[in-house]
Amino acid sequence: MAPVLSIAEVRDIVVIVYGVIGIVFFFFAVIVLVVLGFTVKGLLRSVSEILDDSVKPTMESIKNAADTVRGTAEFVGKTAVSPIVKTYGAFAGLRKGLGVLSGLSGRKGK
Repeated sequence: MAPVLSIAEVRDIVVIVYGVIGIVFFFFAVIVLVVLGFTVKGLLRSVSEILDDSVKPTMESIKNAADTVRGTAEFVGKTAVSPIVKTYGAFAGLRKGLGVLSGLSGRKGK
């Protein structure tokens, strides 16, 4: 006849099997996490290289375009806007001066 296991013995066997399965699963999870960590590190390095290769030249091109626009704005300001402002200022001063002179001569007669 086969020996009958008591409930305490069955409980002990279940606890031992459960513990062994837990340890195996823990080591498997650690290995998966280490592999995943190295994969993510490699992926981040690849993304960084892609950004360096594509974004930096684009940013340099944008900076050059902004410098060109700035230079053009300065040139137009010096060659076109500045003479117009000076001419307008001279006419406004002349008009104000004539207004003052005509106002003085009008006051003397009264």
